[in-house]
Amino acid sequence: MKITITAKNTELTPALKEYVEKKIGRLERKIDGTAYADVVLKVEKYRHIVDVNLNIEGEMIKANESSKDMFSSIDLVYEVLEKQIEKMKDKLYKSKRRQAQQEQFTEAPTEREPVIVEEEFIPKPLTVEEAIMKLNEEDKHFVVFNNSENGKVCVIYRKKNGDYGYIITR
Repeated sequence: MKITITAKNTELTPALKEYVEKKIGRLERKIDGTAYADVVLKVEKYRHIVDVNLNIEGEMIKANESSKDMFSSIDLVYEVLEKQIEKMKDKLYKSKRRQAQQEQFTEAPTEREPVIVEEEFIPKPLTVEEAIMKLNEEDKHFVVFNNSENGKVCVIYRKKNGDYGYIITR
């Protein structure tokens, strides 16, 4: 991780510079990819302020903390950055997972022509009651039969409300 340190209204001592590099550099373990950090250390009256702009492959994370001690401010800003990185990684993970699930359930539209399967069928002679019994026993959607009472080809089917439909051909 490349770290740029700037001091305003304070002196950048070697100990302070080393502490910033060590502390902010530890964030590199939590980051996948390249990152750049701009750290600004400044003193306003009695407040020691640390501003960090962290650029992780185009994603910007900003943190700003202040306290009465510069080292404490660096520790506080480290904790904030650590939480924001975890939040960003979690968000990225969920986004990728959601995208993978959508791709999994989205099937490519089939562009083939429907196939018509032709079968020869000879309807059996049944009464309407026998056709209903056959419909219930075989758990079918419909039964085509030759009505033994009138000799016509008929269809009996189950409606969505549980009733039966009865079609007589001419």
